[in-house]
Amino acid sequence: MLGMQYFLRDIAYTLRPQQWVKNFLVLAPPFFGGALFTSTDMFFKMFLAFVGFSLASSTAYIINDISDIEYDRLHPKKKQRPLTSGRINIFTAVVLGIITLALSLAASFIIGIDFLIITVLYLLLALSYSYYLQKIEIIDVFCIAIGFVLRIEAGGIASGIQVSNWLLLTTFLLSLLLAFGKRRHELVLHSDPQNSFREVLSRYNTNFLDTTLSIFATTAIVTYAIYTVEIESRIFLITVPFAVFGVLRYMYLVQTDTRGDPTESLYKDRPLLMTVLLWFLITTAIIYFKNIAGLF
Repeated sequence: MLGMQYFLRDIAYTLRPQQWVKNFLVLAPPFFGGALFTSTDMFFKMFLAFVGFSLASSTAYIINDISDIEYDRLHPKKKQRPLTSGRINIFTAVVLGIITLALSLAASFIIGIDFLIITVLYLLLALSYSYYLQKIEIIDVFCIAIGFVLRIEAGGIASGIQVSNWLLLTTFLLSLLLAFGKRRHELVLHSDPQNSFREVLSRYNTNFLDTTLSIFATTAIVTYAIYTVEIESRIFLITVPFAVFGVLRYMYLVQTDTRGDPTESLYKDRPLLMTVLLWFLITTAIIYFKNIAGLF
């Protein structure tokens, strides 16, 4: 009985439910469009979209775990994962991946053909990344960023809301910032990139990554500021300082804190977490309490 509990725990870990938070991006179009809570039909459809993309991302993680199993055994943390450590064998992982794939495609089909196409594109991107594209410098990070953009686009399709080009661009640039920050952390973490747990690290250096981070931090702030101007209510501009502080705080953590993954700082670093929370609360108030926005 105890063995079954451990097995189920390892299965749950392999699905990476802690990473499903990224799929809340599918809710961004109806959220910013003020339509997320307008009807039970919309809420159900977006819930199904979230579940569908979460299962798709679990499939992607399983594919990546299988393809990277040898490299992950060199990683100080990843070597403890169920598949890498041998607690779950590859056959079990494949069966689990097939189940999550089938459920994801079924949920996507219920929403609509266009949503299904986006889900399939995401899965094809994940497959290409796991077996080839992650070995190509810069392209590897672009694949990660495109995955986040596909989430936004999927949310727009599911909700029937046209996604702002500035929102898509901001998402893309912020995703590049986060991904390059993670690459920098991995490079600093491993003393010998030539024999690292990620082959592509040997083709990066900290000077290039620091310059790249500065570029994407700046452009992400600018595009977000333009997005707030594009929205009719002027009060939306007050969210810009929170975005600026959040980006700068992340940059600070990337370059000074080598203890943990910088992307984990989004929910572990208290100042950054409070900034994101305040930004969310203020944005929600502006969008869903029209009488507040109407004062400006």
